Amino acid sequence: MDAKFVITKYNDIMLGCLINEGKLEDIRCYEENSLIGNIYVAKVSNILNNINAAFVDIRKDLSCYLPLEDYHGKTLKVGDEIIVQVAKDSIKTKQPTVTTNISMTGEYVVVHCDKTVGVSAKIKGDAVRNTLKDIAGRALEEFKEIRLCSDTPYGVILRTKCRDIVSDKDIKSDGVNLNANILYEDIMSTAKALDELLSKAGYLKLYSVVKAGESAYIKDLMGMSDDISIITDDIGVYEELCDFYGKDCGRISFYEDDSISLNSIYNIPVTIEKSLKKIAYLKSGGYLVIEPTEAMTVIDVNSGKAIKGKNREEDLFKINVEAAYEIARQIRLRNLSGIIIIDFISMKSTENQILLVDELKKATVSDYVGVNVVDITRLGLVELTRKKLRKPLHEVFGYGG
Repeated sequence: MDAKFVITKYNDIMLGCLINEGKLEDIRCYEENSLIGNIYVAKVSNILNNINAAFVDIRKDLSCYLPLEDYHGKTLKVGDEIIVQVAKDSIKTKQPTVTTNISMTGEYVVVHCDKTVGVSAKIKGDAVRNTLKDIAGRALEEFKEIRLCSDTPYGVILRTKCRDIVSDKDIKSDGVNLNANILYEDIMSTAKALDELLSKAGYLKLYSVVKAGESAYIKDLMGMSDDISIITDDIGVYEELCDFYGKDCGRISFYEDDSISLNSIYNIPVTIEKSLKKIAYLKSGGYLVIEPTEAMTVIDVNSGKAIKGKNREEDLFKINVEAAYEIARQIRLRNLSGIIIIDFISMKSTENQILLVDELKKATVSDYVGVNVVDITRLGLVELTRKKLRKPLHEVFGYGG
């Protein structure tokens, strides 16, 4: 796979652009004031039992939303001091969201303060998944004996990147993974780092920043394959990446050609401008109308001039499938989230409708955010949901008509 992750600025906004085989597939906007991942000593300022939530102050001037089901300790009271981590930045009028399930990311795992062991849904195969859980379970049992925070129920999420060290052929007949040591060491070192951090946090004063989160682009890269090369023209970003990965890792390049910018090479401004418009055109002659609203995003598929032959049903199916893959790309480029309703071109064949939903699932499976294709409604609309992690592109740059 000829894939690159380009980190550069456009209109003074830092971008991370995933280029796959020469095509811009994903745009991620990094705001300088992002708080995601930061860990604080916070104070409970209000409790709203009617919505099962609390508000906690991470600074004197900044209150954050905490879902009470996320708090597994004793009953909270106003004035309590607790350790929280920012899970979401503020969006429009909504305050930042925090969690008490503090986590730390390793190369292959996320260790968190919840005793559960989970495996990325993108890792397939029962043998592999069970072996990963077995290794994690044994590591966590051993870690119990050396942890500093004896009341903290540490757990592990095994990241998609575990696919780099695990496959069916790597499983022995006794169920032990040949690369178990790599995973075991990552779990133990990450758990130890989190345990020491939480132990230290207990002695810090109110509103202290226990730990600043890694830069958002480093977090994104940690979730990507090591085969993806990294290019940037920002010296600060380059030095941070070299510090994180090591200068000799071979993945990182610093671009310094003054004759043509990275933006121009990869057509980033043009793609952004197109992604701010309501209409996205298909190669077949059809087009999409994309309308973000406060409650949901509505996408309408139109045949345009694409229907020419006599096999109308077959042509409609082809246009809809083409639209499904372009919709998956547009969702990533525009960073659309929440409820998304798609009005595909109506087809008579029930079989084609089922096949179309299957194609949409295939098109969205590689989305790093996580997309759930629900189904076709009675009105023939396809509903999907996508996690809301960052602001959509039209909010970052302003909506173009």
